[in-house]
Amino acid sequence: MSNESGQASLRKTAALPPVDAAPGSHLAASTQALDRVPAGSATAVIVNLGCGTKTSERCINVDFSMYALLRRNSWLLPLATPVIGRERADRVRAMRGPVIRHNLARGIPFADRYADAVYHSHVMEHIPRQAVVGFQKEVLRVLKPGGVQRICLPDLEHLVRDYERSLAADDLTDTAAQRHDVSVAAMFEQCVRQEPAGVGRRTGFGPRLQKLVLGDARARGEIHRWMWDRVNIRTVLREAGFTDITVRSWNDSAIESWAATGLEVDGSGGEYKPNSLYVECRRPV
Repeated sequence: MSNESGQASLRKTAALPPVDAAPGSHLAASTQALDRVPAGSATAVIVNLGCGTKTSERCINVDFSMYALLRRNSWLLPLATPVIGRERADRVRAMRGPVIRHNLARGIPFADRYADAVYHSHVMEHIPRQAVVGFQKEVLRVLKPGGVQRICLPDLEHLVRDYERSLAADDLTDTAAQRHDVSVAAMFEQCVRQEPAGVGRRTGFGPRLQKLVLGDARARGEIHRWMWDRVNIRTVLREAGFTDITVRSWNDSAIESWAATGLEVDGSGGEYKPNSLYVECRRPV
């Protein structure tokens, strides 16, 4: 399942190396982060982890990708554009709100009980299964009592049902076989890919230099390390200490003024990540 073309997974690439930080192992730089609360956020502090280029002025956005680097050093963008492409450069220019460049493998860079809400979209599937509970305990640590975590993920249940429908629709034609291979790719392509997202469609010196500097799909963290549905995600959230685990829709949330962040809305006002699984849970009071 490629997340290129306006969707942010390559950005979680460098943004999400394997997360193995122990709960509580946040940086001393968290004090610095406390000074970066966006104006007008007195009602709720929302942290947007692994944001890529999908940021919001109503959030504190955290990412470790080249996009965060370019956002914080805008003078580099004209030099980087021939390498990353104009479309990606335009996405960097469109980024809004405070962006903290930080490697989540070192923990989440905020003090205990700092945030009213923590959000991450198409992030957790890039974390090795054995490290997910540790990551979730970090989220729990930075949430205030009663705070909400909102998770958006590729929905394995939806993908499997699409696969089953494709099997049932097989009429032994080449067209059906090609269509069916698309449903297989939706589940497995991003688990096995070597070519980084977006690079395969481009030619010339820029893509070659980008691969030389940033590496292949696995080096960038694009690979899906596990897949989630409404059942297995409940298990890890409970193990980490969360309660009130609820499946939501893309336009429904318990987070105060969530819709105003615009994080799940595309340019036409529709769902940014169609067919995703949306789950919310709380830190106990």
